[in-house]
Order: sequence, then structure tokens, then C-alpha cells
Amino acid sequence: MFSLKEASSVAREPEIAAAIDAVERYLQLASGPKVFRGTQNADSGEAEVAAYRGLGGLGLASALNPEASGGSGFPPGVAALIGERLGWTLSREPFVENVILPSTLLRRLGAPPGNDSEIACVAWQESGFCFPEASAIRTTATVEGRGYRLCGTKRFVMGARASIRLLVLARLDGAPAILSVASSSAKREDKHLADGSTWSDVEFDCAIGHADVLARGDDCIPALTFALDLANLALAGLLHGLQSRILTMTLEYLGTREQFGKPLGSFQALQHRAVELYNHAQIARFLLGEAVDAVGHDVSPQVLAEYASRAKARTVDSAARIAREGIQLHGAIGFSDEYDLGLYVKRILVLSAWLGGATWHRRRYASLDAALGEG
Repeated sequence: MFSLKEASSVAREPEIAAAIDAVERYLQLASGPKVFRGTQNADSGEAEVAAYRGLGGLGLASALNPEASGGSGFPPGVAALIGERLGWTLSREPFVENVILPSTLLRRLGAPPGNDSEIACVAWQESGFCFPEASAIRTTATVEGRGYRLCGTKRFVMGARASIRLLVLARLDGAPAILSVASSSAKREDKHLADGSTWSDVEFDCAIGHADVLARGDDCIPALTFALDLANLALAGLLHGLQSRILTMTLEYLGTREQFGKPLGSFQALQHRAVELYNHAQIARFLLGEAVDAVGHDVSPQVLAEYASRAKARTVDSAARIAREGIQLHGAIGFSDEYDLGLYVKRILVLSAWLGGATWHRRRYASLDAALGEG
């Protein structure tokens, strides 16, 4: 009823449809509320590492990499299709933070793709959320002996606990650079979020070699921005999967829970509220489907940015509304920790805020659209 398969022609291509079906079969066994509860607020990243290995076994760790590099060669928009299945099954697989962001950044820089067995994440943010700008970089790499010394702090790093290497945005010789740094060389402080997942503050004061400089110069910021846009498209897919599951649970509850001898769903006022939520989910679904089809191999950064911000803004708003109404329509049970609904709601809260909320992306979309019109 809410699947992106009917909203996207790319999703119906045989090879991609088979891959998504394989992902769904795997997640039905490896994910779900019971597994999610068992990994909440864990003290180590072992669960994330195991989940990443599961993604690697399915070929998802390199799904978007070119076939010539050992990947599946799927178009970038497929990230949203995979994200939708991850959201529906309440998966903790670190697909966005440890797959989409690092692999896309390396691909855009023309750097060799990472080894699937060497988990990586991107450390770029130093303060409150905004897209990267060269003038805002405070982390620096300065010459020391035959290499460099990297000093600085990155905040809100998702996926750091599972990572072996960090792809770090820094300033080198006055220009932006992307550096590959062993996670063992950094000091990490983990912080638990509302859904039990973790982001980290990472402090660097370590020596690196010339070979660890993956790229430097004007290409670094656009490459990172492209990776963040694709990550936001994948997050929109995740949010759609989560909101679709909440709405399905809510409709099932309205059909079975009785009040005054009648199912709750028989009362017209609740029917109207359910239809309104259905409309919000459907609008998000077809908007996402359009984005998946538009974001092909040759997509320009401008087009990806517009579709990513539009999709993220829409799904953040609709997911928040469906989550809020879902709790109200369930009544008291919707607030209980034992009931699965709350797990989906908390996941929505965290993912909605990561890499920009609805207001930020609406403003960005408006500025991008205005710039395109002037061009």
C-alpha cells in the first residue's frame, strides 16, 4: 500500500527489484523490534559491526559502486529504496553512515573504493548543522617531519563506533582536504540518542602520512556536499519506511480495538483522521518515487540537491505527523515502552534531525530553485 515499488520505475527494474527483495528477506530475519531493543544504548559498537557485515554479505556495502570497481553499479537513487526497507523493518544496519556517506565521497573524489571489510565513516561537522564550507573548517593538518599532524575536533559523527577508518574534512596548506585516519588514532566520546543509537565527538591530535591525504583542493567540498545530499535522500527513504509501518500498525489497531461495542475504525471522526494520514504518506511516497527515478548515474549535483532537500523536508513533516497521530489514535498503549510503536517514533525523531530538518531543507530548496530560475 505504501511501497515505493509502485511509485518508481527504477524500483521495478528486474535486477534492482530482485536486490530489494533479497534485502527484505534478510531484514525480516535480522531486524525488527526485538533485535532493535536488544541493541539499544549498547556500550560498544559490536552490534553495528555485525549489522554492517550483514549488509556486506548482501553486496549492499558496494551496491552503488561501479561494476568495474567490484560494485553492483546501481544508480544513486536506489539508496532511497534500500532505506525504505530498512525503515519498515526498524533496522539498525548502519547503511547511511557507514555505506552511503563514505562510499559516495570516495567515488566523487575519484579515490579508490574502500575495502568492504574496513568500515569507514565521515567526520566533517564541527558545530551546529550546516552544509560544509571551506571557511568554516577549523581542523588542521600541518607539516610535521615526513608527514602531517592532524589537530581538531569533529562533532555529531554517526557510525564512528563501528568504523576502522575516519574520512576527515580538514584544512591542509590553506585548502580543504579529505584525510583517511585510523579510528584508533583518535579520542572518541560517544553519546546516546533518543532511539538508543549513538553519535560521537571525535578529537584528533595524531600523526598521518602523505598517503593518508585522499584529496585536497576545490573538489573536496562539492564531493562532500554530493555525499550528504545522497545520504539525505536515503534518510528520506528510511523515514518513509518508518512512517508507513506506523500508519499500518495504526490502521490495524483501529480495525481491532473496540469501544462501545464497535471497532474504533467505524467512527467517522477517526476515519477522517486516518484518511488524512494516508494522504500524507502517499504524497511522500510518490515524491520519493520521482526522486529515485530522477537520480541516475549522470545526475548533476544541482538536481540531486533539489530532490534530496525536497524529499527530506516532505518526509520529515509527514513522518512527524503520522508518528504524533499514531500515538494519539492508539491511546495510552501508544505511550508504553513495551509497545513497539514507540521504537518507530523515537527512530523518526533522531533521523528527522540528522543532516538537516524540514525547515532547513525547505529554505535550501527555495534558494536552489531561485538560483536555477535566475540561471
